[in-house]
Amino acid sequence: MDYLAGVEPAKRALIEHYYDLVLELFPEAVPGRKYAMACYTLRGKGLVSVMATRAGLSVIPFSGSLNAQVAGDFEVSEGGGSLYCTVERPLPDDAFLELVRLRAAQIA
Repeated sequence: MDYLAGVEPAKRALIEHYYDLVLELFPEAVPGRKYAMACYTLRGKGLVSVMATRAGLSVIPFSGSLNAQVAGDFEVSEGGGSLYCTVERPLPDDAFLELVRLRAAQIA
């Protein structure tokens, strides 16, 4: 993804890790853009975006109802559209994968 070229190395590595997990789970997912955000899509719909922010990362599953289901004690934006984590305290792989699975089920 071209977007990652300008992201600081530690954040870029974590974003790439999450996107590798997406492709392991859904090899048919393709890079794309939804709502002007770099993301992976599934069947033409936004599956998940992981964006660098000033404070860390924002995980966006394109469904405001999903983040609260996996957030635990991670912060969720007002309206539920984004889940926030940091390089120092990343969202655990199992929680990220569950979020992606839930979103894929919505798309299906």
